Amino acid sequence: MKNTLNTHIKDYIAQSLILLLKQKPFDEIKINEICQKAGVNRSSFYRNFANKEQAIVFYLQLNMLPAFLARQPFTRNKDIFVAIFHSINDMGEVVDLLYVNDLSHIFLQYIKDCCGAKPVFDDEEAYRTSLIMGLVFGSLDEWIRRGRVQTPDDMADKIGEHLKRIGENWDALSDEHQPASTE
Repeated sequence: MKNTLNTHIKDYIAQSLILLLKQKPFDEIKINEICQKAGVNRSSFYRNFANKEQAIVFYLQLNMLPAFLARQPFTRNKDIFVAIFHSINDMGEVVDLLYVNDLSHIFLQYIKDCCGAKPVFDDEEAYRTSLIMGLVFGSLDEWIRRGRVQTPDDMADKIGEHLKRIGENWDALSDEHQPASTE
């Protein structure tokens, strides 16, 4: 019961922070305001979060991961990317708030926590996981900055096309990446 209550308290805190973020810039939001809106005391905040950034990461985990998992089963790699883009798009208003407040680093932290390398991974798995995480964040970051115009399916197709092209040309250097001539 205590864990459930604590999860609810964390959720109230995180939701309150997001509501305040809709009203004012992140840097102007005080811990006292968050606690007052959530109906909890400061000790509840600090028992659960070291800072406001952690509360936002918790909010993203609580809301985006279920949206991602709801799109299972995944039968192809593309399905995973489509689900990732859909789950981000479903939370578009919150993601946009982060970017308007120059908080993309919090979004990166969420991605790292979800799909980044873990200390228990061997080197091979850690590097593979980090590469995928970088691909996911880089693609999402650019998509968000450009207004999330393309559909999640279009984005997954674009990623697949680029990965194929990279794989096909792994041992070659394309003309666009050739060093400029000094003549």
